[in-house]
Amino acid sequence: MRRPRFAGRVPSIAKTGAVCAILAAGSSTRAGTDKITADLGAIVRSRAPDASVVAGGQTRTQSSWAALAAAHDADIIAIHDSARPFVPPSLFARCVEIARAEGSAVAGLPLADTVRRADEAGVAIEEVSREGLWSAQTPQVFQRAVLERARVAVADRSFGDDAAAVRAAGLPVRMVLGERRNLKITTMEDLAYARELVAKGLVGVPALQIR
Repeated sequence: MRRPRFAGRVPSIAKTGAVCAILAAGSSTRAGTDKITADLGAIVRSRAPDASVVAGGQTRTQSSWAALAAAHDADIIAIHDSARPFVPPSLFARCVEIARAEGSAVAGLPLADTVRRADEAGVAIEEVSREGLWSAQTPQVFQRAVLERARVAVADRSFGDDAAAVRAAGLPVRMVLGERRNLKITTMEDLAYARELVAKGLVGVPALQIR
């Protein structure tokens, strides 16, 4: 089994002072077996003894609602993607602070590249203005009341991220400037680049081992 990438980031996030409880929510169906879910729990708790592991759902949205239900004492809920192991603890703390004041805080980056729409054959159709466009990252942090309202409003619908669910409920989402090193590892090319960053000491993840 590949070691969950986020596990190495748990200690430094816990030490920010902004996080009082950590819940790892994942779907055993998507992961493959219940054993993998159990192994994830052991890994997370070895780095944050007070962490809890919550069985997720068939979709990202269902997993978020499961974590929300389990974190019944928390007034601020932070959702982070395990595929982003290089998230700086300072970004977590900043998002928590803004969400506490404004209801939500979603890390992201304004688009820098030219955006072009193409047809199914790959032929360019038009250029799309990138003004006001952001690429969303995680953490995505919300006041509990905001997520509860979203959960009720969207019912069983699924979304690409938690910010989309909140927006679908008619609630505002505050974007927060993220960091480029908070990259998402989804392909083998991403993984090779991540290994290179770790080898060169360009990312601060001393507890992380990428396999």
